[in-house]
Amino acid sequence: MTLTFSRKSRKSFIRKMIEWIITILAAIIIALFIISNIITVTQIKEHSMEPTLIENDRIIVYKLGYIFNEPDFGDIVILNRGIEERGIIKNMVNEGKDIIDNIKYRFTGEIEKNNLVKRVIGVSGDIINIEGVNLYINNILQEEGYITGSTQAKNNIKYPLEVPEGKVFVLGDNRGKSLDSRDFGLINIDNIKGKVVYRILPFGRLGFVH
Repeated sequence: MTLTFSRKSRKSFIRKMIEWIITILAAIIIALFIISNIITVTQIKEHSMEPTLIENDRIIVYKLGYIFNEPDFGDIVILNRGIEERGIIKNMVNEGKDIIDNIKYRFTGEIEKNNLVKRVIGVSGDIINIEGVNLYINNILQEEGYITGSTQAKNNIKYPLEVPEGKVFVLGDNRGKSLDSRDFGLINIDNIKGKVVYRILPFGRLGFVH
């Protein structure tokens, strides 16, 4: 009797463990699906969008919108230059890699600059021109009260340039300390992970991000 009871207890314990493991895995998959394809919270780890976004700000990123619509002028977006294709599963894989990178960042303080936060300045059909410290879009001088520093051309990007379909031109608000389209050129819309919509921390700067 004791032996039979022991075997039943062991089988029951193993069955419960398997059920717990399946439940935990399902929860992880659901959570990963949500943060990779719908909405997530992330932390700013750079200075390139100051004063709009400051290092260590916590922001909400909405990821579903660009499935149905393309980015608009002025949108603040999270982009990853390393993304080559998108899709539900691929997004989950990419998000998993980002989570691992963020865990490493907690211990080392170093992170690979794959994810960047920038402002969309030019969309399909726009003509971008930088002359001296002036930015022109479709021959109209831009009055950008939200920026720090001045907009100057960099590297071998030739202006004026027209933004083709499926691409955007992005800049950081901190123009003197931003790695952006002046350095690496136009960005594929598929490289955009989502739109920054709201800042939740610090509480003193809580609110929508524009």
